[in-house]
Amino acid sequence: MIHLLSGENSYEIQQRLDRVAAGFSGEVERFDGSELSIDMLPDLFMGQTLFATERLIVLRNTSENKSVWSVLSEWLERAGDTDVVLVEAKPDKRSRTYKWLQKNAKIEESKPLLHHEAINWLVQQSLPREVAQFLVEYVGADQWRLQNELQKIKLSGREPSIELVRELVEPTPQATSFELLDAAFARNRRLIEDRLAVVSRSENAQMFFGLLSSQVYALALMQGADGRRPDEIAKSTGVHPYVLQKITALARQTNLEQLRDIVGKLADLDENLKSRSVDPWVQIRSLLLNI
Repeated sequence: MIHLLSGENSYEIQQRLDRVAAGFSGEVERFDGSELSIDMLPDLFMGQTLFATERLIVLRNTSENKSVWSVLSEWLERAGDTDVVLVEAKPDKRSRTYKWLQKNAKIEESKPLLHHEAINWLVQQSLPREVAQFLVEYVGADQWRLQNELQKIKLSGREPSIELVRELVEPTPQATSFELLDAAFARNRRLIEDRLAVVSRSENAQMFFGLLSSQVYALALMQGADGRRPDEIAKSTGVHPYVLQKITALARQTNLEQLRDIVGKLADLDENLKSRSVDPWVQIRSLLLNI
């Protein structure tokens, strides 16, 4: 059996690889394909071990090794009863080896989860839907990150809730920028102070200001949507549809005068961050408390 596991979702690839390995009775031979040389291929594919009657070879990142990848199909044809699993993030689909694999191998592609797919996956892991949705908003849709945070929640021994996620999980900077903007409009001073205390310890103020600005840009797009859906606006602006969808509720609560006011304050802050010696986080805090 020749098996190609490809794509950028390394979590799903690892799960699939584990399932293949679990069904194999012998020892799995693992190699970094990027470090192989052509003269190593005969021993790799034609060699037999003394005690093993079955072989499972796992090759990672071989497509990065152009000299080996260009002739790999020839050696895969000679593999006989040896099972081979190739793990590739972005194999060149124009290459001779990939075209051979299309005809002769089992190919499974693992794409990064979309936000709604990540939510559904968490629900399948027994997380309540509203908590799953909040967690994805909080940390994104990367399955490794979600799996780690899910383990924290389970190990706490407490009932999963949005409050527990806030207590145990550190949000992404983008999620924090949205939460801070939302808290500013809600006049939630305590949440502003709490989130700033956390994010200022690990993030660059100038970069975080950029995230805040992008949230205000998304807010402006949805405030002037004029009945257009987030996915329609996303196509013409390049802003991720999930970002637009998430900020829609806030846009409905914001009138044009408020939007002009915050854009003006944001422009002033941009100028002050470049020209004033005051701590940038102090200036960002002042902006949020005065929206």
